[in-house]
Amino acid sequence: MMRLPTLLGRHALLRIGLVVASVLLGVAVLTPAREASAQSVQPGETTVTSKDPSSISFSTRVRAPGGVKSARLEYSVLNATSGAVGGGGEAQVTAGAQTDLNFSLGTRDNQRYIPVGSIFTYRWNIVPNEGPAVVTAEQQYVFMDGRYQWQSVADTGVTVYYYGPTETAARAALLAARSSLDDTAALLGKKVQYPIRLIIFHSEEEGKLAMRQQSAAFDAQVRTGGQRVAPDVLHVFDNVKDPDVIRHEVAHVVTHVAGDGPFGGVPSWLDEGTAVYMQKDPGFGYRTSVNLAIQSDRALVLRSMQSSPGRPEEVDLFYGQSWSTVKFMVDEFGRDKFAALYSTVKEGARIDDALKKVYVFDQDGLYNAWRQKNGMKPVAVSAPSEVAAAPSTQATRVPLGVPTGGGVAATAEAGSSSGDTTAGGATAAGGPRTAVIVVIAVTALLVVSLGGGGVYLLRQRGSGS
Repeated sequence: MMRLPTLLGRHALLRIGLVVASVLLGVAVLTPAREASAQSVQPGETTVTSKDPSSISFSTRVRAPGGVKSARLEYSVLNATSGAVGGGGEAQVTAGAQTDLNFSLGTRDNQRYIPVGSIFTYRWNIVPNEGPAVVTAEQQYVFMDGRYQWQSVADTGVTVYYYGPTETAARAALLAARSSLDDTAALLGKKVQYPIRLIIFHSEEEGKLAMRQQSAAFDAQVRTGGQRVAPDVLHVFDNVKDPDVIRHEVAHVVTHVAGDGPFGGVPSWLDEGTAVYMQKDPGFGYRTSVNLAIQSDRALVLRSMQSSPGRPEEVDLFYGQSWSTVKFMVDEFGRDKFAALYSTVKEGARIDDALKKVYVFDQDGLYNAWRQKNGMKPVAVSAPSEVAAAPSTQATRVPLGVPTGGGVAATAEAGSSSGDTTAGGATAAGGPRTAVIVVIAVTALLVVSLGGGGVYLLRQRGSGS
């Protein structure tokens, strides 16, 4: 009975020793964590700018007491129908606890064409000299032409970007776009399931830098009213003086959804003919050109119209005859067959096979039926070649893919002096050693006081048993 108080006293002493050891061990464990946190990379806000449509600049200021070893900007350009396409670029980094990272991406050169109105996602991947790499949260950016102060108006599924005192015109464009989406969807039996963006410039001259580069001779002779530059992005270059420009370009969004599949798509005569058909009026130039060709029996052979014309003098006839052919198909055979043609092509059929399935005749038969309807005699057409039977489709100036690396330069400049680096490094090196010494000293004290019991109990706690 006399030994019980002694036993309780020893147990109490053991508990006190364990509490002290746990507290000191906690200090030893937490101290490096706080120091690591103090040394971690701290990126600031990223600034994204574009002085014109030719490039985009990304910049951010990074604090890292141990300095930055390397940094990379990773980006993607979102595409409504085929996913995101992207890449990245490495930064050149100099020593310093505060570093400015800058990344410049060319958007209109021989390597790539990224149209104004594209949506980017981006993030920084930063590797410090000390500690793990840091990947920043993904952010989003709408690429606009930095020469102008943009505003926007929106309705269900459509956003119109404009600049200057032209809100009334922008709202008219919004109505025309929404109307064309609905009307073309009704014709082709296919709705667009993603939002679209219209970028409206005051003139072709003001928007020229935003266009894809092409022949100067062609540009000098052909006026461009608008372009579908991506599945969900349209450029308009006449400040919406003619709403039919909007209706035409928006119709291309629907023709892409209705007829372009993974293995091919509609030929240009069908694509452009449908877009002109969706205008309120085909226009004087297109109508006059096709009428003159009919009167003089100088119409273009339909099979030769698989892609847009390369010669300026053929543009009006190409668009006019494409419209006339589509109008003939809808008027003579109905809207249901016309929609079925699109869906058959989308499923992977070549245009001749799709025409035979839906209408019984191929492109040559359609061409001669159209000729007869317009008072011309049928003509013999040479047998289609393999290339002609499987044309490579060309929508309205679709953007090039974005390379996934290389050729994109990025730079980084050092910020503050390296004194912070030295102080941070000393703290990081000294902290863990100090904590270990404290733990060893406390453990030795417990061994002496408790006769080894403390060491045993600490091992048991550490082993999880």
